Amino acid sequence: MLDCNIWVHLKPFWVTLIVATSFTPVHALAQVAPDSSDLSTEQKFDFIAGSIGDSITAAMDANHPLANREINWSTGTRSSKMVNSHALRLRELMPETSIGTKNFAISGSKSADVVKQAKHLAKFSPDYATVLVGANDVCAWSTDHDAQLAEYESDIRTILKTLISSNDDVKILVSAIPNMPLLRDLGAANGCQSRWNTLHICPALLGANRTDEERKAFAERWQDANQVLARVSSEFPVNVKFASSIAEPVFKISHVSRLDCFHPNVSGQDFLSEMTWTDGWYY
Repeated sequence: MLDCNIWVHLKPFWVTLIVATSFTPVHALAQVAPDSSDLSTEQKFDFIAGSIGDSITAAMDANHPLANREINWSTGTRSSKMVNSHALRLRELMPETSIGTKNFAISGSKSADVVKQAKHLAKFSPDYATVLVGANDVCAWSTDHDAQLAEYESDIRTILKTLISSNDDVKILVSAIPNMPLLRDLGAANGCQSRWNTLHICPALLGANRTDEERKAFAERWQDANQVLARVSSEFPVNVKFASSIAEPVFKISHVSRLDCFHPNVSGQDFLSEMTWTDGWYY
């Protein structure tokens, strides 16, 4: 489910444009930062819920091809019957409060890109924000990834400091990178390899010629990145919580998009919302 998310009952797949996920570089092509509103004309809300990240939070291929932000796990507001997002849960929790949403997530984003997204979101002084990024980073790292891991850690710390500096009382939920090794195992057992090959999705993990040793090394890099997220989140206990559940072996193939055999589908987005919400501030 990670930005590398593969979720779904496998039936004949549509040959659609591209698969995007946190780490599908091709998706970065057509995605322009949404919600880059003019503050002077913004409607005023009592509470702002924001989201930043990659293709998972853009809800890539969740229901129809490309972005489906209206049903993303964090700030989607289309229908609780489809995806009971964090924003919809907050509106139910605080019915007398006007809650606005901002989603700056862009497919293909790495941590350095999300630093920029955080700066955009900070302009709105969010009261609540979710951060999900790292799949694309891990897919791009070399075997010797210490320097890249250090850059990732620095970026995550900058993201959190940027949001906190915009509102001392902001509550931030940092999601773990979903269980990518599990994603690979589920997909390989359900006919996904040809799709991954065609769409060139995270070859470092999903490439057909990867050895068991290479996949083990990838899993270690994924674990290292999640440890960074947990450690940096713990530095800001007043403002930040780390949602670790989604890194466990919890999701199923029925959560994966039929369109790309990689991203969360509608059910997967709803599942991601539920799992991260129970790790969060308002549960």
